This record gives sequence, C-alpha cells and structure tokens, in this order.
Amino acid sequence: MQNKIAHIFPAFVLKYTGKELSLLKKHNYDFYYFLKKCEEVLNVDLCDFEITENNFIDNEFKNQVFSYAFSCAFSDVLNEQKQIPDYISGFSMGIYSALYHTKAIDFEVGLLLIIEVFEQIKNIIGNKHYVMASVIGFEEYDLKSMINGFDSVEVVIQNGIYSFVISGIAIEVEKLMVELKQEGAIHLSLFKVNFAYHSILLRNHVQEFQSIASKYKIETPQVPLISMINQEKLVTPDQLKYEISNNVTLPLNFLKTIEILKQLGVNEFIEVGADSSLLKSSKFIDGDFSFKAVAKGKVL
Repeated sequence: MQNKIAHIFPAFVLKYTGKELSLLKKHNYDFYYFLKKCEEVLNVDLCDFEITENNFIDNEFKNQVFSYAFSCAFSDVLNEQKQIPDYISGFSMGIYSALYHTKAIDFEVGLLLIIEVFEQIKNIIGNKHYVMASVIGFEEYDLKSMINGFDSVEVVIQNGIYSFVISGIAIEVEKLMVELKQEGAIHLSLFKVNFAYHSILLRNHVQEFQSIASKYKIETPQVPLISMINQEKLVTPDQLKYEISNNVTLPLNFLKTIEILKQLGVNEFIEVGADSSLLKSSKFIDGDFSFKAVAKGKVL
C-alpha cells in the first residue's frame, strides 16, 4: 500500500516552541502581513504580540486568532513547497485552518467564523465560569464513573485510551480533579479557556451555530477532510458546513480519527501549527506511524 500523509491542524496554542517565527522567516514569509489582515478584519489590536513571552495565551480570543494565523501561514509554505497531503483534519478550533488549507474558505472567512462563533459562545455562557482540563491515567468507563454526580462535567475529547479532556463549571471540575488525583491520575492540568467547548450546554444551541455556518460560501475541498466528530470523510460544502456548526457542540475523538486515517493508509502525520500539542497527544496512541510537528522544525 502506498504511504499516505495527513496534515492535522491544532486548536489553541498551549506554549510556543519559539521556532515558529524563525521558520517562517527562513521561507521569506511575512507573518506580520497576516497579522495586519487580522487586525483589519477583526478590528482588534495585535501589535503587542511577543512569542517568547507567550503573552496572548491567556487571552482566549486572541489565542484563537494567532493559532489560526500561524497554521494558515504554515499552510501557505507547505503548499508553496508542493507538500500536498492525502487527507486533512482539524482538531477543535483547528477546523478553520484545515478548511483554509484545503481551499474551502479564504483567510478572511476563517477569521469571521472565529469571531462569530466566539461571540455566540460567550453569549450562551453568560456569567458562568467554565473550564476544560486534561486527564491522563484512566480508561473511559472508569473516568465517566467518577464524573457521575458532577452535573456539569463531561468527557468532551478523547486523545488516547487513557487520555481525555473534560469540561464543566469551574468549581465542579476543580473538585473532581482533587478526587482524580486521589484515585491515582498520572497527569491533570487546567487549560486557559473559560468556555464549555464541545459540551451539552452548547449542543442545546446548535441552531445558532448552523446559522453562522450557513452565512458563508464554502467551496468543495481540494483534499478530503476527516471529521474529528464522527471520522467521516468530508468532500462536499454541505458536509463542511455541518462540521463547522457542530464543531463546538459535539465531543471530539482524536484517537479514533488517527485510527481511521491509519486504516486509510496514512503512516505519516504532520501537525501544522504553532506549538506541538497534537504531537504530544499522539504519543498515547499505539501503532507504526510517524508524527511530526511543523513548529518543531522537523518538516520545513
């Protein structure tokens, strides 16, 4: 079977590797031109960005914008070098840069989708303080058993057999994390987000997100996308609109997505974005495949 390649687009930057800007500069790519376009489209000031300080990671909206901009910039360089994958997938907010990579949307449409979805979630959440957290060390059944009794908490992402992301009201998640630590969790960490992404709370408002997705022209993808929601192959504009509208409302499964791509013949995965969070998650998945991150300097 011919070796195949998949480009995977990450969500939020958790921590920059520090190589992102130098890699783009090496390829004569003007990243700050991209930032100016972001400022114009979104009417937001991004000039204080400093990669070595990670100074926008605490700002949920700006972090999304920079994550998107870096992924799109790396996408441009990969396309310029004719590094065209067989499949593409977008992890959570990485769906927008994945759509850009496959030329289903232009850069500005991605930015508009980001801000509209962000504002819609903010309106739904209101004054409630939600958090998301990484939990490593339990099988799914055991983790869900321990979650019972916490009304707002649910498993929203599976990264590996023993690696998950949970979401819920902050006070409940923090209390649960104490119990998980006592039960022998290998790793626990809170993400710097305040929204209940992929949760049942947002699922009850899916029509609002469908309205946002329907506003924009989505082209036929030049490379098929594999859904992180249901692992289906997405090849039509209508399928992509469904993915956009359900991307924040339904649970994701990184583990199943990688397994499906492997079944399709993929044995090389490339994380296209700043940071290397998906590379780290891939280490919890067994199999004979390679996983590289652009931001580590191993690809470009």
